[in-house]
Amino acid sequence: MDFFTLNTPDGEQLSPATIISVVLLMFMYTFVGICAGFGGGLTTMPLVSMLIPVKMAAPMSVIVGTATALYATWLSRKETDWKSAAVLIGFSLLGIPFGLYALSNLPDATMKIGLGTFLLIYSFYSLFIPRLPVYDKRWIAAPMGTIAGALGAAFSTNGPPVVIYGMLRNLGPAAFRGTLNAFFTASNISIIVGLTSSGIMTVSTVKLVLFAIPTMILGSLVGQWVHKRLPVALFRKLVFILLIASGGMLIKGATGWPAYAVLGPVFALLGLLQLIFGKQIAAIRAEQTA
Repeated sequence: MDFFTLNTPDGEQLSPATIISVVLLMFMYTFVGICAGFGGGLTTMPLVSMLIPVKMAAPMSVIVGTATALYATWLSRKETDWKSAAVLIGFSLLGIPFGLYALSNLPDATMKIGLGTFLLIYSFYSLFIPRLPVYDKRWIAAPMGTIAGALGAAFSTNGPPVVIYGMLRNLGPAAFRGTLNAFFTASNISIIVGLTSSGIMTVSTVKLVLFAIPTMILGSLVGQWVHKRLPVALFRKLVFILLIASGGMLIKGATGWPAYAVLGPVFALLGLLQLIFGKQIAAIRAEQTA
């Protein structure tokens, strides 16, 4: 039975109900990632963090994300802008120690408030800023790579800064996808090394990932089936609404505030922005896809 006994990095034993809940939630990781093409870690990480400490949830998400990125990098290796990827990777190495320091030393409640706030900001940005100005300068890889490294080590959410980088440089779809995947692979491997050497990555975390392999396989199969039948634009919007709710619930759980005090203002703002800018944003997105 020792193999099925899992402990948090702080030594607390996980209950069977918690282990089962986390394993089931990992279905969402691959389901969302395959169906929407993004957001697997972003949607799953906050929900898993409600059940286990961020010190355990973040490494778990990094392991899963690395396996996915390795396969995607191999598929897109011919289209990858390797120079851009190398610069991003190099600067991400500067940011990783900051993320590891935060993960090791900041209280779990502080980390959850930080993650929740980040999810809210990123979701509103993604929903209501459909197009960024083109700024095709390689130097922006420095700040974006550093921020991505720090966020990846702390929260396993290194994607948004790199996505912004690709949009600013106006990379073509194939180069955009290949460059991001190459960055995720190298950056995540570096993060895993850092998590392991700092003692944050534990055997229990690795075993929890192994337990979740069947649900992740099922999630990828179901996600592929849904992807062929559900409009991607609609599903992406649903994912961001879920991210907003998850971010709010993380803040609620960390602060002890009532759910209505956190989610009420957030969704009121969402509704107001949609009422004011919804038609304009829909027109811009239709123009982009035309």
